[in-house]
Amino acid sequence: MKYKEKGFTLIELLIVVAIIAVLVSILAPALQSAREQGKRALCLYNTHALSIAWIQYIEENKGMLPDAAARLNPPSHLNTWIQRVNGYQFNPTDAPEQLQIDAIRKGSLFKYTNSTNIYRCPVARPNEKRTYSLTHAMHGYKFSGAGEVLKKLAAIQWPEQRINFLDDYATDWDGCWAVVYIQPIWWNITPIRHGYGNTFAFADGHSEWWKWSDERTIKLAKKYYETNDPDCQNDPEAHQPDNPDLIKVTRAVWGGLGY
Repeated sequence: MKYKEKGFTLIELLIVVAIIAVLVSILAPALQSAREQGKRALCLYNTHALSIAWIQYIEENKGMLPDAAARLNPPSHLNTWIQRVNGYQFNPTDAPEQLQIDAIRKGSLFKYTNSTNIYRCPVARPNEKRTYSLTHAMHGYKFSGAGEVLKKLAAIQWPEQRINFLDDYATDWDGCWAVVYIQPIWWNITPIRHGYGNTFAFADGHSEWWKWSDERTIKLAKKYYETNDPDCQNDPEAHQPDNPDLIKVTRAVWGGLGY
């Protein structure tokens, strides 16, 4: 006896589609989170690799730190970790890709890394070839509101607690990041590419991701991420007394608070 094969009814098909939609809605956030954690891990690796290169440079140069700021008119004796992007001094992301890469290759750390890929966050815009910066405390320059600027490794107390590299904006043209030491003010804010936090490397070579806990930090970071610009020191919202994020970063950059 032959039996007639029965297909799915419309209602049964709709039920299957609905189940698939529910499963996708459940799994999508988890998949997105996994992708983000992978990109964050790569960003942590990059800052770690740069920190190790920084240490290698210091070991070969009698304990002297490389100059942190790609200045407009650097003294001839300074050996900056990256070079200035010629012709695009304040807008390096407008420069052709090759000029940005040349600025990396001419820096004092490149021979220890031999890769331009580790100079940028994997979430950065395609035209941004360098998004990491050193802090001004690590042989940058003494600006108004700064703490002590260090030039030798021996001067760094508790190197495992002192930030050297961090994920920054490519538009921070000198490759050097600052936070105010003498007042509770963000001089620069960090990008907010990896959730509500940022990646940092330290003078002993390790790297960490710090999650922001204060809504003021997150609000300011979102505001400047839209403009792709870290310079916020003149913004009234950058003044954030008793902000635990700001206090933590200031101590890790300068070795303490100046207020």
